[in-house]
Amino acid sequence: MTTETEQSNAWFIDEGVPGIGERPSWLPDKYKTVADLAKSNAELERRLGTVPDKYDFSKSKFLDPEYAPFKELQSFAKEKRVSQDVMDKFIESIDKYVDQHSVKEEEEMKALGTDAKERVGVLDNWAKANLSNDSYEALTSSMTTAGAIKALEELRGKFMSATPQIPGNNGTVTTSASVADIKLEMINNFEKYKTDEVYRKDLQNRLEVAAKNTTEYVDKVGA
Repeated sequence: MTTETEQSNAWFIDEGVPGIGERPSWLPDKYKTVADLAKSNAELERRLGTVPDKYDFSKSKFLDPEYAPFKELQSFAKEKRVSQDVMDKFIESIDKYVDQHSVKEEEEMKALGTDAKERVGVLDNWAKANLSNDSYEALTSSMTTAGAIKALEELRGKFMSATPQIPGNNGTVTTSASVADIKLEMINNFEKYKTDEVYRKDLQNRLEVAAKNTTEYVDKVGA
């Protein structure tokens, strides 16, 4: 006669095929047979997808799978049994966002006009000549949009057009670069002056402004 305990411990490999010994701990009570458990797992994998040994990021244009936060993401995704299909959708969404909000250099140059390359070259030369290396790197790294370039052009224009002022009571004089300063710059960068047409034009323009400012300053003082 089969006892109540024996009935509760009974288990089956498949319908009509009883298991031998104690019911395995890995076989939940809700499953009558091992075959039922296997079918359930197969259906779950069909619905959720399988977890890969390693997630594939090759479809991404921007994401680096070796970047520490993304490595953490992959470990977390494996713990939660996230499939490659779900990861692919995540990668696609991030790529679309980055692409939509990234600066399109070609479009920005087009917005500046046909002389965009020359204008950027003039600003680059001016920044190199007037800023420290750290400031130059910080400034040029932010010159990624047409608006930023136009703003720097305006700033440069005000700097270049600044006229000397008659000394005030505190004895200070506000001036733009002097003729001597620009000539010294040309001497120090003579090879670039000979080979770089954009730089040469920029230096010549600045020299003209400096000469004009000097003349105006002398006239003011004489008056």
